[in-house]
Amino acid sequence: MARRLEPTVLLAAISPITIALVAGAVALTLLLSGSLIAAIVVGIAVYVLRVLVSRLIASRVAALPRRIDPFALREPWRFFVRDAIRAQTRFTDALTDTEPGPLRDRLLEIGESLDNGVEQAWKAAQRGQQLTDARRRIDGPRLQRQLEGLDAADPRRSGLEAQLATHGRLAEREERTQSELETLDVRLDEAVARVTELGTRAGDVAELDEVAASIGNVVRELEALRLSLDDVEGAA
Repeated sequence: MARRLEPTVLLAAISPITIALVAGAVALTLLLSGSLIAAIVVGIAVYVLRVLVSRLIASRVAALPRRIDPFALREPWRFFVRDAIRAQTRFTDALTDTEPGPLRDRLLEIGESLDNGVEQAWKAAQRGQQLTDARRRIDGPRLQRQLEGLDAADPRRSGLEAQLATHGRLAEREERTQSELETLDVRLDEAVARVTELGTRAGDVAELDEVAASIGNVVRELEALRLSLDDVEGAA
């Protein structure tokens, strides 16, 4: 099967800049060598090189991690991501104020886990937004009114009832996801508050183990929640 060109590569292939580069290369080669064949070969080489470079750049950009942006979401999903980022910021402040040593090294390890947790919260909130969008595309009240206006034997009832059932399942899953994200955010806040407290005093590094385990548990549950919602994008 032929591989489809990415939009960026396609635009580069037909862009005025590409045409100008090829034309310039052809003209320069003709001027220097006087050979039409050489000019055509150089023109083709410049064109291919331009497209390959554009494709490489497009691949590198696509591979970059997407920036976490709470304001790309609507409430309440924006709030969950924003709250996770606030917890991450408080942790970073505590880490900055901690003197180099075993305690700081342990905090750095915990910070890596926390960063993953914020990423998982962001992805779960994105899926939650897709749930909301999918539910809103089904006009439940209108379907209910239509259903109430039909006789019991009307063949259209089954289709309307199926759509209403889908709306109900989406609404239930949306509410459950909101509740789980809210609970996990609170637990993350509590753990970070404890880390901040321990970071303000010199203590046994082992004291952080319990907090690290707590954050680890929250991160695993966030990831599990995100995985359970991964089918939302296709369904939406």
